[in-house]
Amino acid sequence: MAPWNRGRPSESARRKFRFSTPMSTPSTFVKGFTRSHELLIAWRQTPVAHKLVASALNIGAPRFPLEIPLRGGGVVRVCSRGEAKVFWQIFIHGCYRLWADCKTIVDAGANIGLFSVWAARQLPESRILALEPFPETFARLQHNLQINQLGSRVESVQLALAAQSGERLMPVAAESQRRSLIAADVETDGERVVKVPSITIAELMDRYKLRQIDLLKMDIEGSEWEVLHSTPVSVLRSIRRMQFEYHEVPARLGYAKDTLFEYLRSAGYRLTHCEEDAHGTGVAIVERDERE
Repeated sequence: MAPWNRGRPSESARRKFRFSTPMSTPSTFVKGFTRSHELLIAWRQTPVAHKLVASALNIGAPRFPLEIPLRGGGVVRVCSRGEAKVFWQIFIHGCYRLWADCKTIVDAGANIGLFSVWAARQLPESRILALEPFPETFARLQHNLQINQLGSRVESVQLALAAQSGERLMPVAAESQRRSLIAADVETDGERVVKVPSITIAELMDRYKLRQIDLLKMDIEGSEWEVLHSTPVSVLRSIRRMQFEYHEVPARLGYAKDTLFEYLRSAGYRLTHCEEDAHGTGVAIVERDERE
């Protein structure tokens, strides 16, 4: 891991982009937003910040769906405490980073579109491809894009990134931000599932005529391992930056963080940010060395 420490952000930058996962406990989340600067940011982002705080603290019984109006125009709809927490992480906590030269962004695991809406507001000249495979969640993604008049700039696509293109299964009984693809060798044992379409990065770039991706954001609940390991180096080199969550996976699958980072290093990437929680879930930013 030592070579990956080059280019590590300053301590102030690390605090700014400190990782916080949607699966954090309520006490962890409370500690996250009790910092006064986040409360101030919240009021600057939305006039209903108090409802988000009440939801996180389990105060009262907030009604969902909750419409969150945005300062300067626009609104997003969340349908659970978990989604309200994701809104806080993206719009208030600043768990994702953007670069001014990002013209083409792929939002894999777009969920209900919170990152896509946020990124589109930050970078009005960017083109964003938002991928969400689960049917009900995809419909809500489209709603949030349409209500913010982003249909011409953010293209919603009902697809999941995977190691192979084709059909995969996803569970029905899970919160929208926690659903993941079911591994091909796992028995569902009567669990309610739906079939969703999946695609490789290479085929995605070919289908949507993406010569280069300036930022690939991935929050795909464990599928990041199979997606990255299966993508040829020649394809990865068409992606300038990746910002992705990595999750715990069953030991039988044989994935390891060090092995993944070494593979990305061989593709010409530097690890410029990495934060991890006590459960082995983390967020990483890798940037391609433009000199290669």
